[in-house]
Amino acid sequence: FKKNKTEEYLHYHLIGTGLTLWVCWQIATLSGIILGSFVPEELELKFTIPLTFIALLVQDLKKIDHVIVMLVCGISSLFFFEAPFKSYILISPVIALFVASLLLRLKK
Repeated sequence: FKKNKTEEYLHYHLIGTGLTLWVCWQIATLSGIILGSFVPEELELKFTIPLTFIALLVQDLKKIDHVIVMLVCGISSLFFFEAPFKSYILISPVIALFVASLLLRLKK
């Protein structure tokens, strides 16, 4: 848009992109409603929350350094599970971030 300031129909690109995004959003919402009706009611949030996190993690399993950081975070959360005030929720990501920074430095 910045390069083609003389074009008078550039707003149609914005409208087309916005409508495409809106239609995709509506289709995804409807498919979620339809597919969600097949999930048994006994599972409720006990099923959907872990499923959401698994869906987010699948892409990260392709890179070995991401897998290492995930394993460190999981193992350290198990190791510090008995920490007071449930602080293992804060301790294990900090340890994993430290390992991630070390891995990034080793890559360079």
